[in-house]
Amino acid sequence: MSEINITPFVDVLLVLLISFLISAPLLTQAIQIQLPKGKLKERVPVYKESILAVVNKKKQIVISDQIYSLKSLAKSLTKNANEWKRNLPVYVQMDEQVPYGILMDLMLLFKNAGFPQVGLVFKKES
Repeated sequence: MSEINITPFVDVLLVLLISFLISAPLLTQAIQIQLPKGKLKERVPVYKESILAVVNKKKQIVISDQIYSLKSLAKSLTKNANEWKRNLPVYVQMDEQVPYGILMDLMLLFKNAGFPQVGLVFKKES
């Protein structure tokens, strides 16, 4: 009887696994922002799930790898209302060079859309 040699098959699978493990961290894209610094006396509760809205220097709002402007986010919140989990807290991360007015518009947009908790993320001072 002839036997099937599976050694080359296992070798190919190991090479694919190693190449995937090396390339997977490179596929995530990080948004470069400089967070404002501050101190907080009390610790904020940690939620298992939340919505993170990141605003970069170009005033683009990134939520779950989707890029929005204020207008397109407002449209998405009204037209796709059933896709947004309104019971989750919203955390806003902004570059420190983004104007304060954008922050207020974004927070009011989420509050008026029915999100009960909208908070800010800042860098801890050393």
